[in-house]
Amino acid sequence: MPMKWHITPKPNIPAELLAWAQNPLLARLLAQRGIFTVEAARAFTDPAAYRPAPAADLPDMDAAVSLLLDAIAAQTPILVWGDFDVDGQTSTALLVSVLRKLGANVRFHVPHRLTEGHGIRPENLAEELRAGAKLIITCDTGIAAHHAVEAVHAAGAKIIITDHHDLPDTLPPAEAVINPKRLPADHPLRELPGVGVA
Repeated sequence: MPMKWHITPKPNIPAELLAWAQNPLLARLLAQRGIFTVEAARAFTDPAAYRPAPAADLPDMDAAVSLLLDAIAAQTPILVWGDFDVDGQTSTALLVSVLRKLGANVRFHVPHRLTEGHGIRPENLAEELRAGAKLIITCDTGIAAHHAVEAVHAAGAKIIITDHHDLPDTLPPAEAVINPKRLPADHPLRELPGVGVA
């Protein structure tokens, strides 16, 4: 299905916001992001006023953290399954480096763009499971990978899916599915990229 661009109409900019911003472009950019008050603009532009939404707001985060802590403590072989694009590579690098600093027994797989393509190919997953992976963590992929979850479970392993792509009608039955699209439309974490979810 071809994607369509939707041009957002110019917002009405409150006079107070325009006066505070001292720049029509800044005021317009703030208003296009739903920021219409001086207080909200200060909170958005001043790092000292920034209050991030807690990662625990993401559905299944508690389950994922529990699985990871148990796997690290038991030295369970963890495999981070990434994607070859920039978001997937940075997600993979972030997860692997943090898990290594926490003492995890972790390795990674980033599919080759030309020979494997996007997603989780069954033959490559089977090879990783045979190599001993017992906890799979996807990043920037996997939200519709029912086949992968079934294969992981059939091998006696567990899987955490971290992804930011649109949700399928039915979520895969992973131990944890962390996707910001599961949050309400107005939640500040809803539009995170894959690396933000990681």
